This record gives sequence, structure tokens and C-alpha cells, in this order.
Amino acid sequence: MASNKYEEIVLAAVKLFDKKGYHATSVQDIADAVGLQKGSLYHYISGKADLLLGVAQRAITEFNLRMERILASKESAQSKMKKALEMHLQLVTHDVQLSTVLLRESVALGENPQQVIQDATDQYLDLWTRLIEEGMAGGEFRPGNARMKALAVLGACNWVYRWYQEDGALTSEMVADIYADLFLDGIANSK
Repeated sequence: MASNKYEEIVLAAVKLFDKKGYHATSVQDIADAVGLQKGSLYHYISGKADLLLGVAQRAITEFNLRMERILASKESAQSKMKKALEMHLQLVTHDVQLSTVLLRESVALGENPQQVIQDATDQYLDLWTRLIEEGMAGGEFRPGNARMKALAVLGACNWVYRWYQEDGALTSEMVADIYADLFLDGIANSK
């Protein structure tokens, strides 16, 4: 039962962080949103920063695990790239509020917790870089700076949270197809 209440707290916090920002959201706001007294909320969380850190870590861990599975497959680098784009955009668009909090508010954590998040996001960037290096080594992608290419892809993908509307004309699959065409045409080795 406690984990269900914790999940309710997480969801409420994500909504509030998205709407008001991390700094403008108080622990009392979160407690009110889930129908608890402020003191009772501390039975489930140790503080607002730990709650944000937990949300960010959970999201980044999911990104890393899914990317590792894609890289482990025996498919071509182009196929892996398409799947990686689909995966990333699906996660970003599936929960735009969570993506907003992760990409915009995690800087509010301060230096030490932010370093935990930075280490995990660096790992994710390394996985994308590896995928592009694999494609270059196999002759599927044009040679060049793989890390820079990975940064360009992730920069474009991460900006989607700013304009994507879950009830809009484009599904996450449609956005992934457009991005896959754009990026694969841009890095594919024309034979």
C-alpha cells in the first residue's frame, strides 16, 4: 500500500514541478495534492530534493536500459538508430510532464545530486555515441565526430518536450519516423 501512495506522491510532484517549477513547489503543495498532512508526507519521502532526484534517476535509468537492449541486438546500425529514435521519442512524448521535469528542473538539485544525474546522462550519451561509431565502423554511417552527431540527435530529440502535444496531430511514432528520416539521411553513408 505504501508504494501506491508513493507513486501517487511522485505523480503529484511531477505535475506540480511541471506547472509551478521545482523551486515554487512546496512540500505543502505536494502534501495537499495527495491529501496528506505535511508531516505524514515525510513518512514516504525524505524531502523535495530527494523526490526530484528519485524521479530523475528512475527516468534516466529507463532510457539507459532500453538503449542497452537496442545496442545488444544483432540488427544493422541503421535499424538500431531508428529503434533508438523511436524509443527515445516514445519515452519523451509518453509523459511530457516527466520529460519537462527531467530536462528542465533537475538542475535545481544542486551540485552533488546533479552530478548523479549528469553521470547517468553521460552514460546515455556514450551509448548513442557507440551506436554511431558502430555504424561508421560498418560503413553504414559517414565518418565524422560520433559524439558530436550523438549530441545533435539528442538535442533535437530532447527539445520535443517543448512543443509536443499528446492530443495533437502527430503521434510519437510519426515524430520518430520524421526524425529517423532526417537523421539517417544526414549520417547514412551513400553507397
